[in-house]
Amino acid sequence: MTAKKKLLILSCTGGYGHIAAANTLQTLLSDEYEMEVVYPIKDLRICKVPNGEAFYNYLLTNNLTPLTNWIVRTFPAKLFAQRSKKIKRMIETHISEKKIDCVISLIPFVDYPASEAAREMGIPFILVTTDNDLHNWAIDLDQKKHHQFKMTVGFDLPTSKGTMLAKNIPEEEIEVIGLPLRPEFLQMKSKEELRSEYEIPQNKNVVLIMMGGTGARLSYQYLKAISQYSQNLHLIVCAGRSKKMAKKLKSIHPATGNTIDIIPFTEKVHELFALSDLILTKPGPGSINEAISCKLPILLDRIKPPVFWEEANIDLVLKYGIGACIRTVSEAPEMVSRFLFDEQVRESVARAYEKVPVNQFADRIKPLLEEMMGQNLSGEVVMTSRSMGTNL
Repeated sequence: MTAKKKLLILSCTGGYGHIAAANTLQTLLSDEYEMEVVYPIKDLRICKVPNGEAFYNYLLTNNLTPLTNWIVRTFPAKLFAQRSKKIKRMIETHISEKKIDCVISLIPFVDYPASEAAREMGIPFILVTTDNDLHNWAIDLDQKKHHQFKMTVGFDLPTSKGTMLAKNIPEEEIEVIGLPLRPEFLQMKSKEELRSEYEIPQNKNVVLIMMGGTGARLSYQYLKAISQYSQNLHLIVCAGRSKKMAKKLKSIHPATGNTIDIIPFTEKVHELFALSDLILTKPGPGSINEAISCKLPILLDRIKPPVFWEEANIDLVLKYGIGACIRTVSEAPEMVSRFLFDEQVRESVARAYEKVPVNQFADRIKPLLEEMMGQNLSGEVVMTSRSMGTNL
């Protein structure tokens, strides 16, 4: 029996998107490959701080967005450039110790030294992006020397593919296949079946409010505002792991005809998307990516400016005409009503979705990996520089 080839996955704990992407790769590839997930940013001490990702999460959780934007614009490029050789050595050590056959990065900031480590070890490097603004991912990639290099991007946008072309990444090395999407979103039960399981009346419109860990206060404000207008709605609010927030949300009494479900942390988020008619969310790439896969109208919280790299997600929704921004809580009920009950708006969103590219990540990532590793779909191994014992 032929031993499985080994993949080194570079991930991080800053936000949830990178972890979700790593889990997606595990689901899609684990039958054919062994995978080792490492966290190079966490392992890299910057200014003697052992876990910069925890500090980043603290800033976001406490809604310190202006400070987050200033820090990310000011420091990472210089700090990671100064530690480029150390990052490269760290990745080389992982490759050597684990006998890795290919490196897949799911994170920004470290990709030039990581690709250099893969180049010098004679193995391919694949950059799988999880944002639609890739300025944080493009740091020093204009110096890239690795020719066994590919990257995947979500959409052909000036902030994504355009950013990389400006860094002199050849167009043939950029695969526009969609952001990583959990396979559960591609194999779901029907809306009617799910609503029956969740005991939601079929005649109600379902609004999903998902603000993430940083938006607990906004979840409460939006739920209270929308639920007070009797529109025969069923409102689902994701409370995450916060029992305190769940208790506070349950204290809201909706107007006659409206009903509310408070959902704690769940692994079945895909089912909530599939049974809903509209989502109200923050402009994170993950939730928007998943909403697009379900063709949901998207209302984006825009009460305060987001972290700067999420502006591209807002532009994406507005460009395709699949949603709108909410700038005050007080306008939320009217916006919900418009996107649920105005036939012209509903038809406009449906037509707009016909022009949104279909997410191909699940279908394309495995053939791309096989191509990069010199292995065709039948399993025949093609001789590469690594298999011949030479470096590129």
